[in-house]
Amino acid sequence: MRMSVSNKENINSLAQTPSEGGFTLVEMLLVLSIVAILLTVAVLTIPNHDERNWRNNLDQLVASLNAAQDESQMTGIPMRAEINESGWRFSKSEPLTQARDSNQPATFIPDAYKAQSWSKPVMMDPLQLNLGAEYVSEGLRTSIEQEKRTATLIRSNDGHFSWVSP
Repeated sequence: MRMSVSNKENINSLAQTPSEGGFTLVEMLLVLSIVAILLTVAVLTIPNHDERNWRNNLDQLVASLNAAQDESQMTGIPMRAEINESGWRFSKSEPLTQARDSNQPATFIPDAYKAQSWSKPVMMDPLQLNLGAEYVSEGLRTSIEQEKRTATLIRSNDGHFSWVSP
């Protein structure tokens, strides 16, 4: 079989022409390195949700305790708060002498007193608080721990609550 000269030239020109559509290994490695750096930066900028949930739990607990304390002082009806490793809950005892109007809500802020649980397990001594018009002679400080985080729940002499983290 004889090949014509023009066919030989076409085959040689195809073999010697570099591919126009592909990438070199160096280009691929460079792109992969840039993507890896961008992903690293993106992961480092994602906020720590555990820390935010921890602070939100503490803020919600303190807000609920303060609301219950204020409501109890205004209505004269004592409230009880129970805080433990699983969460916190409130209970209200109606005085027998006071009949409640059926049109009046049971509390000013009913959703604030729903039983709540911690976002992650905590370690603490169980705490039962009677909230009301009683005189608070001594402040309260109790420690709450979650993994590597620690906070102190504080009840001041005026009966209001706050939390601090060391």
